[in-house]
Amino acid sequence: MDATPAPPASPAWRRRRVLVAAAVLLAGLGGGGVWAIGTLTEPCPGAPLSVTVAVEPEIAPPLREIADRFETARHRVTGRCVTVRITAADAATTARALGRGDSDVDAWVPESTNRLTEARRAGPGGSDVPPDGPSLAGSPVVFATTRPAADDLRAARVRPSWRLLLSDHAGGLWVAHRMLDPAVDTTGTFAMAALDQVANPGRAAVAELRRTAPKGVAPLFAELTGVDRFGRPLLVTSEQTMVNHNLAHRPNPAVALVPHEGTLMLDYPLAVVAKDPQRREAVDAFLSAARSRSSRITLQRYGFRAPDGTIGASQARRLGLDPAAPKPLKLPTRKELDRAAASWRVSAPR
Repeated sequence: MDATPAPPASPAWRRRRVLVAAAVLLAGLGGGGVWAIGTLTEPCPGAPLSVTVAVEPEIAPPLREIADRFETARHRVTGRCVTVRITAADAATTARALGRGDSDVDAWVPESTNRLTEARRAGPGGSDVPPDGPSLAGSPVVFATTRPAADDLRAARVRPSWRLLLSDHAGGLWVAHRMLDPAVDTTGTFAMAALDQVANPGRAAVAELRRTAPKGVAPLFAELTGVDRFGRPLLVTSEQTMVNHNLAHRPNPAVALVPHEGTLMLDYPLAVVAKDPQRREAVDAFLSAARSRSSRITLQRYGFRAPDGTIGASQARRLGLDPAAPKPLKLPTRKELDRAAASWRVSAPR
């Protein structure tokens, strides 16, 4: 505990002068955005400037914490305090709404930049969606399995690999691989794109993946408890989704296996879609707060990595993760991602 005595309070006129100077400095450093930070001692005149940010459901809880801190600090745009409403929204639904031009959100945080392209293609309103945006967090696509299954695979000297999706046996052991439809779920899209990079999956193997695909994340993770001791489930999912599962299913957590060839990351970009200049400035102010060091710590507490794939050592220990960034695969082209998303339609029986 720091025993250093607190400095004496500054006179009121000095506090006001420091506050004005800080506001001017922040406005000058804002890179074009005329916003500044107020204090708890300064009430906001007039009605607040409220913006709505639609976000992927798994990142909504930490972003709500960040938004609460942001509002407490009384960030201002043209003298009005900014309030931020975080709404959890399915990415596919939001993409369609933006494409139709009937969405009232000011910004959007999907799980992947891939979704921004989806919105831009969804209709004439998609032209207002930028092709990319600053990443708030990262989460690699991994295999989730039980600890006993991971131990079995290690004992049999089976290296985690995307090729494990092509057969129900590995090193003489039976495995139950499961993944979600790549046309619906980005982890499935990335898994198929990764598989295309490291192997040549035949139609029969892809058809089997399609046949055994669960209908959503909850049924997918039911595989962790729904198979017997020797079932050895290998679930394609994001690392953060696995962390969410573990926090709700102690004391027998799942573990993440990262394919040795490398993997792809969900990148959670923030796309500004508001047209009004003041609302865009308000979103920019929130973006700056969301990318601060304290916000990054909040996101990591929920199992998200930094955009570069790293995570603090203490959080990694708490969540059972490797603090090092996973080896990246080559970023797929748009054509490769489209092919991956359509792969199950091609394999479907006629």
